[in-house]
Amino acid sequence: MTRREGQLVEWFPDRGYGFIAPDDGGPNVFLHIKSLPKEDKRLDIGQAYTFDVVTDARGRVQAQNAVPIIAPVAPPKRPRFWAVRHVPPFLVIAAFLGIVLAVSQVTTVSVNWWIVYGVASMGSVIGYWIDKNAAIQKSWRISETVLLLLGLVGGWPGAILAQELFRHKTRKGTFRYLFWMTVAINMAAFVQINVLGGL
Repeated sequence: MTRREGQLVEWFPDRGYGFIAPDDGGPNVFLHIKSLPKEDKRLDIGQAYTFDVVTDARGRVQAQNAVPIIAPVAPPKRPRFWAVRHVPPFLVIAAFLGIVLAVSQVTTVSVNWWIVYGVASMGSVIGYWIDKNAAIQKSWRISETVLLLLGLVGGWPGAILAQELFRHKTRKGTFRYLFWMTVAINMAAFVQINVLGGL
């Protein structure tokens, strides 16, 4: 008994049988509907199958244990320049690092700032992740006010990462406007506190 592959080239629905043309050549192979799995009888002309080849008592070649070959679904193509669209938010983080570097040339930047930004950013990532999953499951959501406040106190770098990573809160215009306002306020406060007073 040999396992082969081929495509359905003829099918007679009123009779429940047809013929498969083997990929490796040779005469068409008889296929009866009973040789197909009950849960998956794909009977479209051109459908590919893998099957066993047997010879009946009359010397006729038949297909048994035929299984449809399901073509792999190609992943959706990302639009051209997809990555470029995700660069601008991260450029804001890069710009802020430039600001930190410039401020550090004027005064000493306390290590406490890194602790605040690190903890707040971690809180933002967790908050966005929880809210994203809650939105999918249609359960209790985290208030947008909480997410904005996390960004305001220094969690906005983590929020940018979470927005791009989870594809969450990236289309709602009002929230986006308020979010970038909190980013601008936080950055301005960082400069003013460090240049005029410090922590």
